[in-house]
Amino acid sequence: MYFYERMKKVEVDRIQRRSDCPLSCSLDLIGDKWSLLIIRDMLFFGKSTYNEFLNSGEGISTNILNDRLIKLTELGLISYTGTAKRKKYELTAKGLDLKPVLQSIVEFGLKHFKGSKKHLQEKIKSLQ
Repeated sequence: MYFYERMKKVEVDRIQRRSDCPLSCSLDLIGDKWSLLIIRDMLFFGKSTYNEFLNSGEGISTNILNDRLIKLTELGLISYTGTAKRKKYELTAKGLDLKPVLQSIVEFGLKHFKGSKKHLQEKIKSLQ
C-alpha cells in the first residue's frame, strides 16, 4: 500500500508542473471550471457533501464530480471526514488561499457579463 501511495504522489507532482511559470502551475491545479465551481460552492455557499455539489445549478455530471473531488483531495486543496458513503468535504489552508482569486474572478464577471449581478443577488437572497 505504501508503494502505491508513493507512486500516486509522484504522478501528481509530475502532472502539477508543466513549467515553473506561476500562472501555469496554478492552472495545472485549478484550471478547469468544475474544480473552481466546487471550490466556489465550498467557499461562498458552505457546501460540503457530494449531493450538495451535485445539486449546483451548473449541472455537473456524477463522474466528473467524483473525479474532481478525488483530484482536489490528492492535490491538498480539500480534505474530507466521514465514511466512504458519507464524506464531508472541507477546504484546506491551501484551498482557502484561493478565496481572493475567486473573488477577483467574480468581480470580473460582474463587470463584464450582463445579468451576472442579478444572478448573484438572487443566489444570495435564496440563501437567506
